[in-house]
Amino acid sequence: MISKLFDGIQNHLSMLDLAVTSSEKIKIYAANEDLERVVSETENRERLINVVTKLQRAVEEQINILNPEDVSQDDILILKAWFQDLSVCSEKMIAIDKETVELLSQQKGQTTKEIALIFKNKEMFKGYNQGTSK
Repeated sequence: MISKLFDGIQNHLSMLDLAVTSSEKIKIYAANEDLERVVSETENRERLINVVTKLQRAVEEQINILNPEDVSQDDILILKAWFQDLSVCSEKMIAIDKETVELLSQQKGQTTKEIALIFKNKEMFKGYNQGTSK
C-alpha cells in the first residue's frame, strides 16, 4: 500500500515539475512576444494541471485510507516532504504567472498606444485630405 502511494507521489511530482516548466516556457514566450506559443503552451499547461489534479486527488485518497499502524516515521517524513514540495511548486508557479501577466499587460498597453497613435494619424491624415480637396 505504501509503495503504491509513493509511486503515486513520484508521478504527481514529475507532472507538477512539467507544469512548472510549462509556466516558465509561457513566460519566455511572453517576453519574446510570441503570442501563438503563449496560447499553445497555456493549453498544454492546462492539460498538465488537470493531470496533476487527478494524481493529487488519488494520492490524497490513498493517504486518507492509510492505517496509522502501517506508517513508519520515514514514511511520515516522505509525506511531509511531498507537502513541502507542493507548497514550493505552487508558490513558484504563482510567481512565474505574476511575471507573465505583467509582461502581457505591458505588451497590451504598448499595443493600445500603437493603435491609438495609428487612429490619431489616420484622423489627422483624413482631415488633411479634406482640407486640400476644397
